[in-house]
Amino acid sequence: MILATFQHFGASHILALAVTLVAAYLMVRFMRSDALEKLKTRVRYLFAGLLIFAVSMDPVLTFLRFGTGETGWLVFWNSSLPLYLCDVVSIVAALALITKNYKLAEVAYLWGLAGTTQGLLTPTLAYDWNTLDYYNFFLQHSGVPIAAVTLVWGMGIIPRKGAFKRIIIWSWLYMATVIAINFMIKQNYGFLSGKPAFDTMFDYMGPYPYYLLTLQAIAFTMYFILLKIAPTQGNKL
Repeated sequence: MILATFQHFGASHILALAVTLVAAYLMVRFMRSDALEKLKTRVRYLFAGLLIFAVSMDPVLTFLRFGTGETGWLVFWNSSLPLYLCDVVSIVAALALITKNYKLAEVAYLWGLAGTTQGLLTPTLAYDWNTLDYYNFFLQHSGVPIAAVTLVWGMGIIPRKGAFKRIIIWSWLYMATVIAINFMIKQNYGFLSGKPAFDTMFDYMGPYPYYLLTLQAIAFTMYFILLKIAPTQGNKL
């Protein structure tokens, strides 16, 4: 049962965006502060745990809402497998927060800000603030961009030479893998086999399959810009 209908840039959406911006600022400030490293480590691990929790809660919430019968399993296969880019980057960001690995961090930074931010601005979300779905959605989709800026501007894990080439390869691998899975299970994860039913930025990218080319052009341009604005080795935090 839908208790409320989520509206793009309605009050609950704007509040979530505002909380995201404030939380990102506070996380960066905290990681750059003189706080004990032990405390920073605990915060990093907690943050990583919340990202993984959000991904794992998606199928749980599906079964809670639709039951474990035929409808519940149908919705699970349709939308609750962790194959969306936001699911993958949530796990990558969590691992980057734990390990401080620079290759994981650069993927989290570029996919998180170029990809997940789009989902944050135009959410494929049907449920509003008085549902668990709302809070879990923004825990993940706000958490990833927050983690991205925390890793780069807060912790100083700066993308290294070759990051642009690596992220393009990872993006193509993700697209090829998910398109193949979509074909095999007849689904539309990553919205790579058709546009979502909700109003999103995909609506301005042309018809299928041409919007996949537009999507890549936009994504690669954003990767380039994000790498340009990231701190450099000469300006390491």
